Amino acid sequence: MGIQGLLRNLHPLLVPPPTHHSNQQQSNGNNDNNNTSIKIQHNIRQFANKSLAIDASSWLHKAGYTCSSRLVESIESNTRDPQAEKSYSDYMIRRCEGLLRDAKISTIYLVFDGVRVPLKRGTNADREAKRQANL
Repeated sequence: MGIQGLLRNLHPLLVPPPTHHSNQQQSNGNNDNNNTSIKIQHNIRQFANKSLAIDASSWLHKAGYTCSSRLVESIESNTRDPQAEKSYSDYMIRRCEGLLRDAKISTIYLVFDGVRVPLKRGTNADREAKRQANL
């Protein structure tokens, strides 16, 4: 899912995690001493007083669960459901308010799908092929 190699391409822009030792855990997935690595834990609070850009599509998908049956009914009947729209909107607002209040984020930019991203060309082609195969 997503863009193959995105993190590798964004690596120069990524914010380093806090360096305090409490943010590191020894990880050894299969109890093999030769396969030991350090897992870094991040905390949203490390971005306090900063601006964040958030992929809104994942939040919109989750918001749909708050009123899924009402959304389906309104789509099938080709009508609007103000209660479902409010529930959907409230979910997004609560997520933003939580970041602004609890994590002290200064500004949130909700990013919605726009023009096709060249890095995602392969992923989009694979998804389209799967859609066509399932028709």
